[in-house]
Amino acid sequence: ELELDTPVDAVFSSAAFHWILDHDRLFARLHDALRPGGRLEAQCGGQGNIAELERCIDALAGEERFAPYLRTAQRPWNYASVGDTESRLAGAGFADARAWLEEWPVTPRDPQSFLRTVILPWHLNRLPDELHEPFVEGLITSAPRPLTLDYVRLNISARRASDPS
Repeated sequence: ELELDTPVDAVFSSAAFHWILDHDRLFARLHDALRPGGRLEAQCGGQGNIAELERCIDALAGEERFAPYLRTAQRPWNYASVGDTESRLAGAGFADARAWLEEWPVTPRDPQSFLRTVILPWHLNRLPDELHEPFVEGLITSAPRPLTLDYVRLNISARRASDPS
């Protein structure tokens, strides 16, 4: 729903776009928020992000005690590909649109806390309170050790075309 009274020179985002499911609309709104010649620079989770952990989450979510709350067609993340992102940026009217993937492995010092606050809020918000800890502990038990998240960052750089005048 982004609408600004005055266009801006630049938009910067870090680790947020993958939480927005409709990237076509996102890029159209960001394009409209920029002045001609304005820049978009962003980084978010991209195709393949936390793939191994996501497989563990999906398996755990299928267990009888968690499934009624977590089995849904909607996913919490949109880890887009380079091709889809560049196509969406061009479709929104951006020029010089470029996207690329970068591997960024992370081994959190406190895996339980990291999972609770960074990876699992969407899941935990759907579970009753008494299932929060069993879900986090189940994931810690099933995930490879030490827990290393295979982050894949999608870098985005684009410019709103200048007016032809």
